[in-house]
Amino acid sequence: MNQQLQIPDPQTRSRSVARWREVNQQIDLLTLQLDELIAMVEAGLREQRLARIQGTSKGQAADTINH
Repeated sequence: MNQQLQIPDPQTRSRSVARWREVNQQIDLLTLQLDELIAMVEAGLREQRLARIQGTSKGQAADTINH
């Protein structure tokens, strides 16, 4: 259980750092894509809500006029 950690040689560290940078860049790209998707969904929900509110308002106005 008391294993000594060994520091990798410079070449191995360099490869590891390069891989981690690539993974980090991929995660950043995925995060941006998810942000864009969330924004699209939110815009659609806003449009639906606006249409529902405007439809309700028009319907209430017509009921008021007809009665």
